[in-house]
Amino acid sequence: MADAASSTHKRKASSPEGEAPNASSSSFEKHDSKKARKDPSEKQHAEDCEDPDCEGCAEGEIVLQFDTKPSAVELFQMAREEVSKGEGAGAVGSLSRMAKALFDKAIEEFEILEKAEAHIEVNDGTEVGGKVLETRVQHAACVVAVGNAVPSTEMLQEGTRMFEELVRRTDGGDGNVFVGLGIAQISQARDQRGKAMKAMMVLAEDEDEEPSEEQRDAAVLVGNAELALVNHGLESFGKGLKILKAKPESAFAQESIRAAQELEEYGVSLDLKVNHELAAKVFDCAIQHLEDVQKANAALIDSNSDVLSIYGSCLHSKARLVDNESQSEDNPAYAYIEKAIELLVKAEELQNEDGDAKTLEALGQAYLMSTGFIVDEDTMMERFDAATEKLSRALELDPSNEALREQVEALQGDEDGEEFADEDDDEGGDFEGEGEEDDAEVDEE
Repeated sequence: MADAASSTHKRKASSPEGEAPNASSSSFEKHDSKKARKDPSEKQHAEDCEDPDCEGCAEGEIVLQFDTKPSAVELFQMAREEVSKGEGAGAVGSLSRMAKALFDKAIEEFEILEKAEAHIEVNDGTEVGGKVLETRVQHAACVVAVGNAVPSTEMLQEGTRMFEELVRRTDGGDGNVFVGLGIAQISQARDQRGKAMKAMMVLAEDEDEEPSEEQRDAAVLVGNAELALVNHGLESFGKGLKILKAKPESAFAQESIRAAQELEEYGVSLDLKVNHELAAKVFDCAIQHLEDVQKANAALIDSNSDVLSIYGSCLHSKARLVDNESQSEDNPAYAYIEKAIELLVKAEELQNEDGDAKTLEALGQAYLMSTGFIVDEDTMMERFDAATEKLSRALELDPSNEALREQVEALQGDEDGEEFADEDDDEGGDFEGEGEEDDAEVDEE
């Protein structure tokens, strides 16, 4: 098996006879189903088994082996890297079997550590206490990460509870704890948003007719519980980043980026028309966090395609929120959309040749929106063509995006329509010319 990117520890799928992690004691196992097993004598393999020495493995089970035992934090990092690879064969929800096994093992190791360090006070100002606190923060973050990846409402609630306990034990004086709590709270809000959107889809499928605009608005409107989670998350980010900013050697810039990333991911899930005020608050906070990073350490943004993409996406959403539909540069959306395009172009330039679907889609949408502010027809068509090209490439990378597919087909249809119109004009001109020649011949006769 390949090495984990951030660790020298090797991991591989092995036979079920190997020593499996004691999953029964992990928090994840409490919220997940039992693992299915197959007869090892049949030497069957899971689709994602890459171990050349494997003599048969159980579907739904990964047995981890390491040359050197990794720490709980390293296991957590391996799991996150596995999640970033995308959905794998035999996945649980959107979580691959390998990622699930790594998360299981990470949480198991965190819980063992927590029991061993239960007597140590995390807020005693000592180096040991500081390390214990860091481990507790990583443990809570791991639980939240599992909740996001599965997804699992129970795990997100548990992770939030763990961070709230750490806030209490640190007397509200640790910035990293507050940022972690904010991420957990926004993750819960995003989970509720996902459930609301699924409910709307079910409504659309069950009804003989398409849901009315009133039904749709009611379905996408953020409720009080979700709104409270968002407000708590924004408050937690504000408290945490304020504490970190006051400490010269803190991770203020990195944590600001994390906060902005969570807010952008939640914000783009909102219906901007129905939840205009909330969306404005979310994107304003995200943009402010990124502006603070720009002032503190511009290189963190300028050299990172992911951060540039997030920043550009936030500015594009802000432009949509302030758009007054006037077709000129006086529209307050104009400055935001031009800045968004600048950042998204930079992000694309820093990415590999294949590009990133999310960045390309955001850039395409920004180009498309900008055509409404441009007077020069040639420039407008250049932007339109660029939008079509970026959105088409985004669809190639993310073919399951049905909304994008419909948009691309519509844009390409517009292009075809213009070509046909041009052809008709040309044909009409030729016909008129031929008629004039005939008339001339008649006159001569």
